[in-house]
Amino acid sequence: MPEIRMRAKNQFTLPASLVRESGIEVDDKLSVALVNGSIVITPMGPKHQGLNDIMSFAGIAQGVWGDSPEEVEQTISRVRATWER
Repeated sequence: MPEIRMRAKNQFTLPASLVRESGIEVDDKLSVALVNGSIVITPMGPKHQGLNDIMSFAGIAQGVWGDSPEEVEQTISRVRATWER
């Protein structure tokens, strides 16, 4: 995980790799929030609109529990069997 340092006037520089991956460009607006003790920086504007839309996360865990309903049931059954009762 890249590290950054806070400078005078509360300024810091984002690592170039993160800027490239996020698609942030000069003069883009960013939203900043404190979430559970972590500072979260989110690109804003039309080209980043999907990042703030909850539906952009739909399907993010597809295949985690299995690829078919039967596999999902088997995985859930296997996990439940490990629970202490």
